[in-house]
Amino acid sequence: MALKYFGTDGIRGEYGGSNLNDKIAFRAGVAVARLLKKHHETAAPLMVVGRDTRASGPSLLAALGAGFRFEGGVIESIGVAPTPAIAKVVELGNALAGCSITASHNPSKDNGIKFFQSKGRKPSESFEQELDNAVGEADAPASMDFPVIEDGSLEKTEFYVSRVNRAFDPKLLAGKKIALDCANGALSSIAVGVFESLGAEVDSVGCNPNGSNINDGVGSECPQSMAKMYSMKEYDMGFAFDGDGDRMVAFDHNGEKLSGEAVLGLLAIRLKELGQLKGNTLVSTLQSNLGLDSALAHLGISVRRVGIGDKFVSRLMSGEGFSLGGEESGHVVVGDFSMTGDGLFSALKVAQTVVEKGQSLADLAAFYRAFPQETRAITVTTKKPLEACPSICSAMRDLESSFGDEGRLLVRYSGTEPKLRLLVEAKTIDLASESIRRLEAAVCEDLG
Repeated sequence: MALKYFGTDGIRGEYGGSNLNDKIAFRAGVAVARLLKKHHETAAPLMVVGRDTRASGPSLLAALGAGFRFEGGVIESIGVAPTPAIAKVVELGNALAGCSITASHNPSKDNGIKFFQSKGRKPSESFEQELDNAVGEADAPASMDFPVIEDGSLEKTEFYVSRVNRAFDPKLLAGKKIALDCANGALSSIAVGVFESLGAEVDSVGCNPNGSNINDGVGSECPQSMAKMYSMKEYDMGFAFDGDGDRMVAFDHNGEKLSGEAVLGLLAIRLKELGQLKGNTLVSTLQSNLGLDSALAHLGISVRRVGIGDKFVSRLMSGEGFSLGGEESGHVVVGDFSMTGDGLFSALKVAQTVVEKGQSLADLAAFYRAFPQETRAITVTTKKPLEACPSICSAMRDLESSFGDEGRLLVRYSGTEPKLRLLVEAKTIDLASESIRRLEAAVCEDLG
């Protein structure tokens, strides 16, 4: 059954709009409290909540908290905190759930609500469906005048920081020059201190949030800010985070941005060398470039693909015991530390690999060559089931047969727009271009 309120990663939209407002937040609080009481047979479930630096965060927190308390729940706010910190606090504490109020890499006008189940895990498919239904069934009061939720237990963010620090040699980064971009987000008051505590010399941008400047010209979606830093000074490496700190983009000593797949691959290679890559398998998504599979196959590492979204990565890792997964977008899940994307921890794992291997990030990423890729987004008047489109099915079968293990294609309808999305990867750009033209022609025959 399709979800009405929850998207790829929680509820998200422009604050005050039809997809996200205080009424929806209240109903989400009611819904999650009801489910926790049902699943855990308790009258007063505890939920830990944190938020990023958006101005709308306290209002959403007040509405969510009012709904949760209305159903008898106990809510504990840890203030401004990165999403992975909330997951870690839930994992190692006695809370039955966690919630991050954030819109990740989106602009400040947006916001969102992400939930975690006990043990700091992303919601299971069944729980997410139940929660989506429960939000639809919950009511909200006519008045939106909710009491402020006071921040308490702020030391729990420090608890997360201490767990990150304990995973690394305290002199790991001695002598290293690091550039950081904290997106004016949840890592603004945390990341620089962590890198410095491990011995690094750090320069930073995006560490002065004011409620409206999150992801504004800075962060993982804006490599220009890192380019400006590198234009003025030399660094061994750099890292840019998103607004809630659950993903990271890495830059080498030349200031060149590494692809997310190269980062995942170099971490997979290192973990395999250390005997820590369970099943010699990396988990990624359908959007992952086939060049990653090809490069890692030569090193005895296989790639397992799941649906698009880090929640699917986490679910497969949890279900089958894999230790590393992620997405091109910068989500990296290191299972021995956490089962959610953690930008700070994964950045430090990359830095650790550089130090232990004695190589630059550029050299470590040289194993990876992306296959040429062609994409199209074709507007359609109706989303006819693909299995009922004979020309498209025939073209897909022929192309997949001709590719073998040296190419792939992806044909799917957009979840938010009236479009059919096509993707083709092949060893040469000519073959990718020829193949996408065949698919386009088939789409025209079947869908006009």
